[in-house]
Amino acid sequence: MGVTRVVLSVLLIPLAGCAASKPATDFTYQDVPAARIADQLFLAGTIAAVEGCDPPFSDVNVGRPNFVSPPVPVDGGCGGSFRASAPWEYVDAVSRITAVHDTVVRDWDVRLKSGPEAAETRATETTLRHCLDRAGFTNPGPDAPGLEGYGFGKGDRALDNAAQRCSDESGYGDRIAVQRLRTLQSVLGRHEAEISSIAKLRPVLERAAQPSSGTDRTRFGLPQ
Repeated sequence: MGVTRVVLSVLLIPLAGCAASKPATDFTYQDVPAARIADQLFLAGTIAAVEGCDPPFSDVNVGRPNFVSPPVPVDGGCGGSFRASAPWEYVDAVSRITAVHDTVVRDWDVRLKSGPEAAETRATETTLRHCLDRAGFTNPGPDAPGLEGYGFGKGDRALDNAAQRCSDESGYGDRIAVQRLRTLQSVLGRHEAEISSIAKLRPVLERAAQPSSGTDRTRFGLPQ
């Protein structure tokens, strides 16, 4: 589906104090659970039910870092033969949803890698580095890009397990997840108009799974 890679998160501590009649854009989606962003905003569950795949857009379901399991495919394994034979309006709807998702993820990535957010990430990563040093895994050096120089997820199970333990015990996982969710919610709010238009596409998606018989329709987990 041409989408970007997996990301991490937990629930954000609720923020209060929106005084205007319409919430500030940064707070528009603060009540959407971190693990439900793909489903509630990008109709990932509906696409999965129609195509018989895992829910796509997993990179916007923010959770704590997972160093020991392979990342979930962002496209959920969707597409393929079903998409190739689906009605034009369905393919167009999914393409439009994917385009909004991709724009959000790009803007989010830029936000995290620039200015004060990048500085906060570097400071948070120091906590993990120190813990890994104490566990006997040396810092890859000042020229390594962030934590990537350690080589997580490349077959060194001792390293991956140590990283997971350090992430959980040092508070790194919680802090990085809160930051990522906060910045994602801000970016989502700035794309409110495009995201709001996605909800109108749900009937288009469901019609693609509507065979002649109600029994077949139930097979997709959709109402008859």
